[in-house]
Amino acid sequence: MHGWILYTGKEVRELTRACEEAATAGVELQVVAPKEVQLILDPDDSARFYLRGDFVPAPMFAIAAFVEEADDYNLALLQQLETQGVFCVNRAETLKRTSDKLLTLQLLTAHGIPVPKTILVRPDTSPEFICERLGLPVVLKVLDGSKGHGVTLVQTQQELASLLEMLDAAQCPTGLLAQEFIADSRGRDLRVLVIDGQPRTCMLRSNRSADGFKSNVSAGGGADAYPLNETIIALSKRVIEVMGLDIGGIDLLFKGGGFVVGEANSIPGFQGIESCSDINVPAEILQSIRRRFKARIAARYQTLASETWGLDEWRLKQDLELVQTFIGACSLVEETQQRVLLDILRQGAQTEYGRANGFEAIDSIDAFRQAVPVSQWADFEPYAQRMELGEGDLLFSGQPTHFISTSGTTGHFKNIPESAAGELAKSLVSRARTALLMKMMPDLLDGYFIPLSNVAVMGETAGGIPFGYASGLTLAGAPPEIRRRLAFPPEVLGATDAATLDYLTMRFAMAQPLVRLLVGNNPGRMTALLEAADRRRDEIITDIERGTLSQDLELDAELRRQLEGYLSPDPERAAALRSMLAGRGRLEPRDYWPGLKMISCWLGGTIGRYLEGLIPWLPENVIFTDCGYGASEGKFNVPMRPGAPEAPLAIFGYFFEFQPLAGGEPLLAHELEDGAEYGLIVTSYSGLYRYDLHDIVKVKGFTGGNPNIQFLSKSRDIANLAGEKLAGAVISDVVRRTLAERDLRWRHFCVVADSGAHRYDFCIEPEGDAVPDADWLAAMDAALAEAADGFKLLREQGLIEAPRLILMGTGWLDRLYEGHLRPGVTSAQIKLPLVCDQVPLPDLIERHVELRAR
Repeated sequence: MHGWILYTGKEVRELTRACEEAATAGVELQVVAPKEVQLILDPDDSARFYLRGDFVPAPMFAIAAFVEEADDYNLALLQQLETQGVFCVNRAETLKRTSDKLLTLQLLTAHGIPVPKTILVRPDTSPEFICERLGLPVVLKVLDGSKGHGVTLVQTQQELASLLEMLDAAQCPTGLLAQEFIADSRGRDLRVLVIDGQPRTCMLRSNRSADGFKSNVSAGGGADAYPLNETIIALSKRVIEVMGLDIGGIDLLFKGGGFVVGEANSIPGFQGIESCSDINVPAEILQSIRRRFKARIAARYQTLASETWGLDEWRLKQDLELVQTFIGACSLVEETQQRVLLDILRQGAQTEYGRANGFEAIDSIDAFRQAVPVSQWADFEPYAQRMELGEGDLLFSGQPTHFISTSGTTGHFKNIPESAAGELAKSLVSRARTALLMKMMPDLLDGYFIPLSNVAVMGETAGGIPFGYASGLTLAGAPPEIRRRLAFPPEVLGATDAATLDYLTMRFAMAQPLVRLLVGNNPGRMTALLEAADRRRDEIITDIERGTLSQDLELDAELRRQLEGYLSPDPERAAALRSMLAGRGRLEPRDYWPGLKMISCWLGGTIGRYLEGLIPWLPENVIFTDCGYGASEGKFNVPMRPGAPEAPLAIFGYFFEFQPLAGGEPLLAHELEDGAEYGLIVTSYSGLYRYDLHDIVKVKGFTGGNPNIQFLSKSRDIANLAGEKLAGAVISDVVRRTLAERDLRWRHFCVVADSGAHRYDFCIEPEGDAVPDADWLAAMDAALAEAADGFKLLREQGLIEAPRLILMGTGWLDRLYEGHLRPGVTSAQIKLPLVCDQVPLPDLIERHVELRAR
């Protein structure tokens, strides 16, 4: 945050403390003299300010500390800052009220708040009149004094007459007030500190002299803590409301058994408060400003969201405003979700599916849920097959723009139709994700990035409609400024052989030292890519040195010609790579990409188990961020902070429902409980209505009212031999953690539910010389029992037998990937199941390890 503290005068301790605390809090606080700022009212550039003749941007906030000089110009500057959206503490109107003691008393009196009897002294006001109305002694004070200056106690009528005569002869321009003397408060009063518009603490100020009349700490008075009781709180809140105080001080005088208000101040001195309490006043003021500033921004973002209807309006927003509107929508979840659903139904009303289900008459979420059942892919597949032949207006208006080819975890390939509106929804989520990623790593555009992607278009259906892969389509739809930062030519993705694609990716990327970001779903795929590059390091270095492509690559002549057009010899880079290899014995990105800052991949679910194998390759301090939960059917959340596998739902692009795992009616996004797990049901702009994704997700906190969702596993990734229902994510976490505790590295693992033997087999391909053994198996079994009560009970009852470890041979993971590949598909798109019915590729079993008897 960047702010100004508007102050004129000599430096005081409070000012120094405020600047010190700002620096500690990471706030840039600049002391600015108001008279050094030139006001220019320009309709074409209303936010322009000049400080000592130089253009400066408006601050994010301003603290008005010129209380001793609240003149017209200073107040005008404050007003100008306010009109430009700068958060000001206090506001100009509040400064006007507190800097004029008469106005303060007039406002408080009008609201029935007790104050001392007061007379505005005019030139013709007689001493006799003052004494008759107020008695003696009487207090005289100037209208604009502070810190005890300009206040005196007059004992006699003659003294009063002499003082008034002298002031008249001197033609004193300052107005005077005469006030009754509150004897109960002689030499003492209370100062109530106001922060964030609330009474924060209270101190008793007292004159150190028995005959003293003033109690100001700045004038040498004492300060002691005083209880902030209900009476003081109630009276202070009334003053705060009338004066509009965000930050300030309220002076209370003792009278009888209660109090009267002496005055109210903006930005009072706080040395006395800090001397008798443990409150860090400037730190709390800055915290208050931060809170109020955030609340103000949140309100503005909510307004943006409440005024945005339908995808077409979301599309018109620039990236910054798109993110701001999304943040605002996070506090308007129910409203936003209803809008999205009704927009989807409006667009699909005249389709075959829409007419069959009465979309035109549906006007609420409840009506939709009554009319449309929860569905599976089998319910939509006949429509998709007809769309492949060229039919339109079936699930959504018109024909698909393309189909997305996917296998998921089942191995059965399917083509999911995408509408123009559905493509736009995905694009909007991608834009929001990218904008937030750029905020996390602003120097991305100073370097290059490597996306683990497939080609966008693989072919055409019988009806002439293109089909391809989600990752390729996402990359193709990225903004031009992002695509220009690819670490390899986009033509590389045209390679149909997986090994050739890996080689080309790394041959081009390793020639470029300024790689900042590696992005892709599967961290295991990233590790495999780095390993492949190291295995073929000599070929890659030679190609970089000569500006060539290996003749061993499976490339058609035209693609080879295109790629060779990007190449030129680079012996200097090749020499640097050979030097790196000599120093470490293998080529690692920590050496050839020293500026690598971020890895964006899946951090949660069963895929997250591959992170351990990736980390040893990377430079220190690399930031991990989740690339976002999604599937071929959609992009379902928007990651907002690094290191977190959970993120708020993309509520502007899809309508979401959540099936409690224990059964019952599906819940809406605003009805979820923190920590609970649900099955996800999605309604999309691409014609999937109440579609059961068979995904299990977990709520991990909220952004505003928007649940942060973490993908746990497919519902198929549930191990259930005897009713224990072990989620794949739980199994994965236990296996990873117990292996890491013993410094055991691995390439892949899965769990086999052997129903015949009532036992779980844990299949692991180790990496390195150290391998899991019976001791690890026992520790893992105990940790799994600790993590899952159902499993623990069934193990104790003997309904589930002791687990078994199956050590798999080297190359098991590679063979598993090879078994799922087809032309144009890389291992980045392959999701290997964690829970299996039988050992995958049993011919690679090396040995079994049994759990020792207890």
